Amino acid sequence: MRLILLLLAATSFCTFANEEITIHVKESTYSVGNSVEVLTNIELEDQLGELNFSAITLDVDYCAEPLTIANAYLAIANSKPSVTDIKLKLSGSHEESKCNNV
Repeated sequence: MRLILLLLAATSFCTFANEEITIHVKESTYSVGNSVEVLTNIELEDQLGELNFSAITLDVDYCAEPLTIANAYLAIANSKPSVTDIKLKLSGSHEESKCNNV
């Protein structure tokens, strides 16, 4: 009985640990969490399909192109239609900007 309770507690903790992730939306690429790996929108969709989460924070860079942001939403919708919460966080500013798409 104790073993079953211990397994249930451990499983619950693992589920809660992965419930929210951050996607960094850069000028034309993405990264997930603290990873330095640069992803395309197709690679982002593939990686999201492998992760367990129900909420996302989109950290959108000042230089992010509108199409890049739209593709992030498409990748989320295609890989995890069960996501219940998407938060938008903006980063960078025009003073710091060295955008290539301007």
